[in-house]
Amino acid sequence: MDHIGILKRAWAVTWRYRILWLFGLFAGGAGSTGGIDYSFGRGEVDDAMVRQFQEFVFWVQDNLGLVVAVAASLAFVGLALFVISIAAKGGLVHLVNEAEEGRAVRGLDGWSSGFGAWFRVFGIGFVLFAPIVLLSALLFVAILAPLFGPIIGGGVPGPEAFVGLCGGLLFGGALLLVAGIVAGVLDTLGVRHAILSGTGVFRSIGAAWADLRTRFKDVAVMWLLMFAIGIAYGIVVGMVTAVFGVAVMIAALGDSIWGAVVAALILMLALLLPAAIYSAFSSAVWTVFYRRLTGREIVEETSPFGSGAGPVAPAPPGAPQPGAGGPPPPAPPPSAPPPPPRGGLPLAPPYAPPAPPRPPRPPQPPASSE
Repeated sequence: MDHIGILKRAWAVTWRYRILWLFGLFAGGAGSTGGIDYSFGRGEVDDAMVRQFQEFVFWVQDNLGLVVAVAASLAFVGLALFVISIAAKGGLVHLVNEAEEGRAVRGLDGWSSGFGAWFRVFGIGFVLFAPIVLLSALLFVAILAPLFGPIIGGGVPGPEAFVGLCGGLLFGGALLLVAGIVAGVLDTLGVRHAILSGTGVFRSIGAAWADLRTRFKDVAVMWLLMFAIGIAYGIVVGMVTAVFGVAVMIAALGDSIWGAVVAALILMLALLLPAAIYSAFSSAVWTVFYRRLTGREIVEETSPFGSGAGPVAPAPPGAPQPGAGGPPPPAPPPSAPPPPPRGGLPLAPPYAPPAPPRPPRPPQPPASSE
């Protein structure tokens, strides 16, 4: 499989259809703006921060009703964005597939498809990631219980508690990492089965598992390429964040809490566009990959006589592909004999009687000896 060609095709689709950026923003771009983590020394900076925090607490106490209303509004907006993000995730798959099929790419069609398959898309993610979240919580409790149990009881944890902590973080973390990667791949492929094939939650997950098991090499190479691209994108985002982070730090050091807030908002808005483009591109890559993985992609075939034969549909899964070393195709049936000429069959020549035999010649007299 031409993985580099898939990346090029996905980027061409992403750059041509700008409506995909909007879906990419709601599907996950807004959550990719990165974060800022600052640590300050002690002294005057600490005093200034404490004084600003106290002023903020007093302001909250004086405007408690407003704070509750804002918190409730933010919770409602967060829930609405979550619902829209699930719909945008499915709609983005549908629109990229429409572009690959040569049909019109319309935003309303994307929202209609996304909301129509909302419960299936949500169900796939819930079935795959809920066990991992539960396993993570159990592992967290199992690791920290030997450490905090003696402390709560007034004792001191022994060395075995720290050994268990390190071992649990090492092996348990590795297990959760592998499980998360597999679940992410199954979710990515399963959503495309649900959107493009119309299958249910468990059938989509089963089909995704079959794809991963039978085409593991192709899926692994695609995942590694996207992982490398994600690292490069993260480095670029980190550099931009560092530049704006200096402005936030200067505003914080200058006793201007609102200046820091404004600088942070500018940072978030500056990263929304590249985050939306990256999210749309990532989804397009996996949709184009899924189409080729499952035989949906239209391929261009060339005639052996040098002229293009036009786009043809690939052979169904399981059938031998042209030039793949499979059995030769069956010979075409013999052509029918040519029809007789108009006017009926030609007539035979007229009958001619045979010629009569020649009569025998009379005997000749013998020649004289004179």
